[in-house]
Amino acid sequence: MLTNIIEQIERMVLHMEPRHAVRFLNVSPPWAVEAMRRARFRRTLRLAAERSTFYREQFRQRGIDVRRIEHPSELGDFYTTGEDLSTHGAEAFLTGRASTAYETTGTTSPIPKRVFFSQRELSEMGRASAIGLYHLGIRAEDRVLSAYDCSFWVSPAVLRMALQYLDCFHVEAGKIAPQEFYERARVYKPNVIFGEPSWLVRLSELAREAGAWPLKLLFGGGENITEEARQVVESAWGAPLYLSYGQTESFGTLGAECECQDGYHRNDLFFFFETPETDDEGYGELVYTTLVRDVMPLIRYRSTDLTSLVDEPCSCGFFAKRIAKVRSRIDEMVVCGMGNVGPWIFAEVLRNVNGHGADWQAVIKHDGRRDVVELRLELEHFDHQPAVERAVLDNLRAGFADFWKNYEMELYEFRVVPCEPGSLRNGRKLRRVLDQRQMDLTRAP
Repeated sequence: MLTNIIEQIERMVLHMEPRHAVRFLNVSPPWAVEAMRRARFRRTLRLAAERSTFYREQFRQRGIDVRRIEHPSELGDFYTTGEDLSTHGAEAFLTGRASTAYETTGTTSPIPKRVFFSQRELSEMGRASAIGLYHLGIRAEDRVLSAYDCSFWVSPAVLRMALQYLDCFHVEAGKIAPQEFYERARVYKPNVIFGEPSWLVRLSELAREAGAWPLKLLFGGGENITEEARQVVESAWGAPLYLSYGQTESFGTLGAECECQDGYHRNDLFFFFETPETDDEGYGELVYTTLVRDVMPLIRYRSTDLTSLVDEPCSCGFFAKRIAKVRSRIDEMVVCGMGNVGPWIFAEVLRNVNGHGADWQAVIKHDGRRDVVELRLELEHFDHQPAVERAVLDNLRAGFADFWKNYEMELYEFRVVPCEPGSLRNGRKLRRVLDQRQMDLTRAP
């Protein structure tokens, strides 16, 4: 009975104007949110066990009686992985009728992960996102331009829905070249810009050279960013850059920064978050369970992101708890200015390229402005490096249109670095993709 009342209140809150919803949620008792999360978890778990062929079979094999499970941790060592989505296919996870789908290339294999949703789910995520954007200061009188990539990516759709509830002017440019965006955007006089962080850095370099116009804020999603690069953006525009954190599998935003820029305020209304195994600092892999999905719920989905859950109140006063800034991924996937890259990407760009040894390593660095991708190859003769680099770039252009597009936009630098034969492995298992960027996890003064 109590849970039904709480859910009715939440539905009422989501249908309020964002300004009223923020005020209401800030005074809501924590026990009410926790009670609703647990009830929704039990409902989601039973839905998955009844209608998803993947979960039904997994629970049967493991002897899990979902009627006795009250909390995600009681599922023990059971998790859902990105490999499960790729291997079994989205259809094995479906529990209802879908009306839309999106894909992610954030995988260690060339097979994209497909995730399905309903129009109701899109609408509710849009309303929840509108509450967060209102808290950042976006109002009906603002003019928003978005440069999010619309190719199979969920973020533009969620943003479009959120801005509908905020009732502000919105133009969707898509991920075009920053120079073209800069030239065309001024006509619309936007004071809010959305885009991927590496793209925003390049746009800001252009604005510094040719002149910026007044902005209220910039908002980035899709990848992480160093504090040094954030300062490049903020100093060019004289406006703050806020970041969101999410995945296609989560249907967009799991959390977003506030004006303190000290972690992402998480969406506990729609997700159950865990970090089951943590180090001495409280950092571990983020695992989440969806709580309001009827089409393709995910149970204990492994994000592969290393972070911590922050329960202490934020100085901004917002009710939502936080996810700390992501430190790294636990697999060999790296999200950078090039895109979502893994070992198979570089194996493909090296296909049929002669003049190098079997060992290679891709190292992601940052030069203070943009990401640098160094493909380190063991070469018998260093004077072969120019020819090898040309062949690699030709493969990149021919096989990976999105990565090449980012290269042409100058969102990252790509270098082939010659190494002495036998120098990369050093007797240990060779890590193929290495992220060496030093992520400043504290806000610079």
